Amino acid sequence: MNIQEDVLDIFTSFKKGMEAFFMLPPIPHEMKRRHASVSTRIAMSLRPFFPKRVFVDTELLGADILIWDDSGPLLALFWSSSYLAKEQKMKAIAFHEEQKAPLTLAFSIFPDKERLLVYRIENGYIEYLHIDKNTFSEEVLSRCTVAEGKKDKEQLLLPLKMRKITSKDQ
Repeated sequence: MNIQEDVLDIFTSFKKGMEAFFMLPPIPHEMKRRHASVSTRIAMSLRPFFPKRVFVDTELLGADILIWDDSGPLLALFWSSSYLAKEQKMKAIAFHEEQKAPLTLAFSIFPDKERLLVYRIENGYIEYLHIDKNTFSEEVLSRCTVAEGKKDKEQLLLPLKMRKITSKDQ
Protein backbone atom coordinates (compact mmCIF):
# COMPACT_ATOMS: atom_id res chain seq x y z
CA MET A 1 0.00 0.00 0.00
CA ASN A 2 1.41 3.43 -0.87
CA ILE A 3 1.14 6.65 1.15
CA GLN A 4 -1.68 8.04 -1.03
CA GLU A 5 -3.80 4.95 -0.35
CA ASP A 6 -2.98 5.23 3.36
CA VAL A 7 -4.06 8.89 3.40
CA LEU A 8 -7.28 8.05 1.57
CA ASP A 9 -8.03 5.29 4.11
CA ILE A 10 -7.23 7.66 6.99
CA PHE A 11 -9.49 10.37 5.60
CA THR A 12 -12.30 7.85 5.00
CA SER A 13 -11.95 6.66 8.61
CA PHE A 14 -12.11 10.29 9.79
CA LYS A 15 -15.33 10.89 7.84
CA LYS A 16 -16.94 7.69 9.18
CA GLY A 17 -15.93 8.63 12.73
CA MET A 18 -17.36 12.13 12.35
CA GLU A 19 -20.56 10.67 10.96
CA ALA A 20 -20.78 8.53 14.12
CA PHE A 21 -20.04 11.63 16.24
CA PHE A 22 -22.97 13.52 14.73
CA MET A 23 -25.28 10.55 15.33
CA LEU A 24 -24.64 10.73 19.10
CA PRO A 25 -27.18 12.50 21.31
CA PRO A 26 -26.64 16.28 21.39
CA ILE A 27 -23.80 17.54 23.52
CA PRO A 28 -25.06 18.87 26.87
CA HIS A 29 -24.77 22.64 27.20
CA GLU A 30 -22.11 22.48 29.93
CA MET A 31 -19.94 20.20 27.75
CA LYS A 32 -20.04 22.60 24.79
CA ARG A 33 -17.80 25.02 26.68
CA ARG A 34 -15.20 22.35 27.45
CA HIS A 35 -12.98 21.75 24.43
CA ALA A 36 -11.34 18.70 26.05
CA SER A 37 -14.72 17.02 26.69
CA VAL A 38 -15.80 17.40 23.07
CA SER A 39 -12.34 16.25 21.86
CA THR A 40 -12.74 13.09 23.93
CA ARG A 41 -16.19 12.50 22.45
CA ILE A 42 -14.84 12.95 18.91
CA ALA A 43 -11.89 10.63 19.67
CA MET A 44 -14.25 7.95 21.00
CA SER A 45 -16.31 8.23 17.79
CA LEU A 46 -13.19 7.88 15.63
CA ARG A 47 -11.66 4.90 17.51
CA PRO A 48 -13.79 2.11 15.92
CA PHE A 49 -12.84 3.19 12.39
CA PHE A 50 -9.10 2.76 12.83
CA PRO A 51 -7.13 -0.50 13.17
CA LYS A 52 -6.47 -1.81 16.69
CA ARG A 53 -2.71 -1.20 16.27
CA VAL A 54 -3.45 2.54 16.04
CA PHE A 55 -3.77 4.77 19.12
CA VAL A 56 -6.28 7.61 19.41
CA ASP A 57 -5.35 10.25 21.99
CA THR A 58 -6.43 13.75 22.91
CA GLU A 59 -4.17 16.69 23.65
CA LEU A 60 -0.98 14.96 22.54
CA LEU A 61 1.97 16.79 20.92
CA GLY A 62 -0.19 19.92 20.68
CA ALA A 63 -2.97 18.36 18.56
CA ASP A 64 -6.55 18.28 19.83
CA ILE A 65 -6.74 14.64 18.70
CA LEU A 66 -3.85 12.53 17.46
CA ILE A 67 -4.12 9.20 15.71
CA TRP A 68 -0.75 7.47 15.73
CA ASP A 69 1.12 4.19 15.68
CA ASP A 70 4.67 3.06 16.42
CA SER A 71 5.93 4.85 13.30
CA GLY A 72 4.53 8.22 14.48
CA PRO A 73 1.53 10.47 13.80
CA LEU A 74 -0.90 9.30 11.11
CA LEU A 75 -3.58 11.97 11.52
CA ALA A 76 -3.58 15.15 13.58
CA LEU A 77 -6.87 16.94 14.23
CA PHE A 78 -7.41 20.53 15.29
CA TRP A 79 -11.02 21.64 15.66
CA SER A 80 -13.25 24.50 16.66
CA SER A 81 -16.98 24.84 17.18
CA SER A 82 -16.90 28.05 15.12
CA TYR A 83 -14.60 29.41 12.43
CA LEU A 84 -10.96 28.53 13.00
CA ALA A 85 -8.83 31.49 13.96
CA LYS A 86 -5.76 32.11 11.82
CA GLU A 87 -3.63 31.02 14.81
CA GLN A 88 -5.38 27.63 14.86
CA LYS A 89 -4.79 27.16 11.14
CA MET A 90 -1.12 28.12 11.55
CA LYS A 91 -0.78 25.71 14.50
CA ALA A 92 -2.12 22.87 12.31
CA ILE A 93 0.28 23.76 9.48
CA ALA A 94 3.24 23.95 11.88
CA PHE A 95 2.32 20.58 13.41
CA HIS A 96 2.06 19.01 9.96
CA GLU A 97 5.46 20.31 8.91
CA GLU A 98 7.24 19.48 12.18
CA GLN A 99 5.73 16.05 12.90
CA LYS A 100 5.55 14.89 9.25
CA ALA A 101 2.05 13.47 9.69
CA PRO A 102 0.72 12.08 6.39
CA LEU A 103 -2.53 14.01 6.99
CA THR A 104 -3.47 16.94 9.21
CA LEU A 105 -7.00 18.30 9.41
CA ALA A 106 -8.24 21.51 10.98
CA PHE A 107 -11.99 21.76 10.97
CA SER A 108 -14.96 23.74 12.19
CA ILE A 109 -17.90 21.76 13.55
CA PHE A 110 -20.57 24.52 13.44
CA PRO A 111 -23.25 22.91 15.66
CA ASP A 112 -26.04 24.91 14.00
CA LYS A 113 -24.96 24.42 10.38
CA GLU A 114 -25.31 21.53 7.94
CA ARG A 115 -21.62 21.44 6.97
CA LEU A 116 -18.14 21.09 8.35
CA LEU A 117 -15.44 23.41 7.03
CA VAL A 118 -12.22 21.39 6.73
CA TYR A 119 -8.64 22.43 6.05
CA ARG A 120 -6.97 19.28 4.72
CA ILE A 121 -3.18 19.52 4.86
CA GLU A 122 -1.10 16.93 2.99
CA ASN A 123 1.77 16.66 0.50
CA GLY A 124 2.59 20.39 0.59
CA TYR A 125 -0.99 21.47 -0.16
CA ILE A 126 -4.02 22.71 1.74
CA GLU A 127 -7.46 21.86 0.44
CA TYR A 128 -10.44 23.76 1.77
CA LEU A 129 -13.50 21.49 1.86
CA HIS A 130 -17.11 21.54 2.89
CA ILE A 131 -18.40 18.21 4.15
CA ASP A 132 -22.16 17.83 4.36
CA LYS A 133 -23.14 16.49 7.80
CA ASN A 134 -26.07 14.51 6.40
CA THR A 135 -24.47 12.79 3.41
CA PHE A 136 -20.78 13.27 4.22
CA SER A 137 -20.19 14.24 0.61
CA GLU A 138 -17.28 16.60 0.01
CA GLU A 139 -17.06 19.81 -1.95
CA VAL A 140 -13.57 21.15 -2.64
CA LEU A 141 -13.70 24.94 -2.33
CA SER A 142 -10.09 25.71 -3.10
CA ARG A 143 -6.57 24.34 -3.04
CA CYS A 144 -3.26 26.08 -2.52
CA THR A 145 0.28 25.28 -1.47
CA VAL A 146 1.08 25.32 2.24
CA ALA A 147 3.28 28.38 1.59
CA GLU A 148 0.32 30.22 0.06
CA GLY A 149 -1.91 29.07 2.93
CA LYS A 150 0.50 30.59 5.44
CA LYS A 151 0.19 33.97 3.69
CA ASP A 152 -3.59 33.76 3.28
CA LYS A 153 -5.17 36.49 5.36
CA GLU A 154 -8.76 35.66 4.51
CA GLN A 155 -11.01 33.16 6.22
CA LEU A 156 -13.15 30.85 4.16
CA LEU A 157 -16.75 31.20 5.20
CA LEU A 158 -19.80 29.03 4.88
CA PRO A 159 -22.28 30.56 2.49
CA LEU A 160 -25.12 32.05 4.47
CA LYS A 161 -28.70 31.89 3.30
CA MET A 162 -29.90 35.33 2.32
CA ARG A 163 -33.23 36.36 3.70
CA LYS A 164 -35.54 38.99 2.38
CA ILE A 165 -35.63 42.22 4.31
CA THR A 166 -39.19 43.18 5.07
CA SER A 167 -40.66 46.39 6.37
CA LYS A 168 -40.70 44.77 9.85
CA ASP A 169 -36.88 44.50 9.77
CA GLN A 170 -36.36 48.18 9.06
